[in-house]
Amino acid sequence: MILQATELSPTQKTAIEELFGRALSDQEAVSLRAFTRQPVGTFEKEAAREKLLDFLSKTERPRPGVSEEELEAAFLESMRSVRPNYTEVS
Repeated sequence: MILQATELSPTQKTAIEELFGRALSDQEAVSLRAFTRQPVGTFEKEAAREKLLDFLSKTERPRPGVSEEELEAAFLESMRSVRPNYTEVS
């Protein structure tokens, strides 16, 4: 659901501004979505990790001068940049 700030009731606008921690301008739109987050177990995380690493190892793009340790470090850095609570599955 996408609503223009001008379409919001005063109560809705106040609640959203409180969540955002700032005022909404009349030119802004607000997107709202609800979803159920499915818990992911250790097995699924490990399977996804292995699938990604397998994909990366078969890529057509050469990686001259990049060791497996550097590749793993780059992978972990990218995961932590989008998921700050990411922990490595060992």
